[in-house]
Amino acid sequence: MRYLNGDYLREDSRLIRSAKPWQLTHSWTTEQDIPCGRFRLIAYSPKKGVNWSVSWQETEHDKLGTLIPNIVESLKAAKDNVRRVMDAEDVAAAKRKKEREEEWARYERREDARKTAQALADSRQQLAEIIERWGKAMTVERFFTDAVERLNCTNEERRQRLEERLTLAKEVMGNVDPLVFLESWLAPEQRHRPRFGSDAP
Repeated sequence: MRYLNGDYLREDSRLIRSAKPWQLTHSWTTEQDIPCGRFRLIAYSPKKGVNWSVSWQETEHDKLGTLIPNIVESLKAAKDNVRRVMDAEDVAAAKRKKEREEEWARYERREDARKTAQALADSRQQLAEIIERWGKAMTVERFFTDAVERLNCTNEERRQRLEERLTLAKEVMGNVDPLVFLESWLAPEQRHRPRFGSDAP
């Protein structure tokens, strides 16, 4: 295509061929796809994965009417070959589908094993934290128990004053029952229930 006066024209067009050299001074050529004005018939397989097609192009010497018998014969001859290709693609597609399903099953097993291991690790971590908190709670509990025993050995006035402070101290510390910590613990099976056996890949 040649650019001339704001339009792209075919290089072999009559206007370009008849143009004077000075008229083409500020023009240039490029390649573009444009309609040729002739009929083309394309037969192809619409089945995904089957790359088969054949085309017939009408030319100045070969009009569409003269091509029809050749088209019919070509399509009849290609029928068996196309069927074989389509059947082969069906087999290949079934194989790919099975491979995808197997890969997905392996992925699910791996993911299940990972979640199971993570649940076990999280459960152990929480239990370790509970044991640490349990130790601190037992220290606090022993403190209050010992304080109550010592109060029994003091005089009435001092005992009454310290009992009030001891009650206030218990309120500040909150619930220090170690069993409350244990009740909040989540076992591995509570975090994730395995879908597969322990032999999952």
